[in-house]
Amino acid sequence: MNEVSGIISALQAARAKGQVAELQTEDLPEALETAYEIAASQLQEVAAWKIGGANPWSQKVFGNAEVFFGPLAPGEVYVDTAELSLNGLCAPLAEPEIMLEIADPDGDGFARMGLGFEIPASVLPEAVKTRLAGQICDRAGAGALWIGAVREFDASALETPFTSTFTHNGGAPVTGRSTDVKGGPLGAAREFLMLARRYGLPVLPGQWIATGGLNPAVAVTPGDQVGFAALGDQVSVTFT
Repeated sequence: MNEVSGIISALQAARAKGQVAELQTEDLPEALETAYEIAASQLQEVAAWKIGGANPWSQKVFGNAEVFFGPLAPGEVYVDTAELSLNGLCAPLAEPEIMLEIADPDGDGFARMGLGFEIPASVLPEAVKTRLAGQICDRAGAGALWIGAVREFDASALETPFTSTFTHNGGAPVTGRSTDVKGGPLGAAREFLMLARRYGLPVLPGQWIATGGLNPAVAVTPGDQVGFAALGDQVSVTFT
């Protein structure tokens, strides 16, 4: 399989069933432009974007010089809900991230910000999962996005290095650092906007950006709870 339509069909079928896609490394496109076309073609409407390869542990896996990204559909984005369903997601993970709402996609303007959890749920086989083109085709492993503590955008708060804490099922808090995200959360978001313009992707006001994990992702199952504190706010969500 090496046709664009075949890759799209394999990924959509896998997501519909919540299982690993029937793809091989040799199926992947060579050009990242084609990979982004494949990702964008899977959705009729985009509510948010997730950034990947923005921290040292991700860059070590993918060997990327620039961040990469993938779109999420409206039904994959949750705002201030007490729970988030993992139903149908393939091997879901969770990681804490700063969320930014786009105001001006042609510049670097943002309307609001918040704390949240990005839920990667890649359907790629293990042999394909570490390939950059594969990740892009798979919408950067998109599964779901949870956003809370929404407030007016504050550039100064994001431009000053800060620490965060992440908890999983009441365990010991794990410290995160904004400096571990490439350019900080704001720098990563600005790089995403520049790359989205380069690849001609449909970035619009009102869409959210998950700016990159402040901690390595952890596996989650129904009944788990995660918490995240940063920038004077704290949030939590329970998975069902």
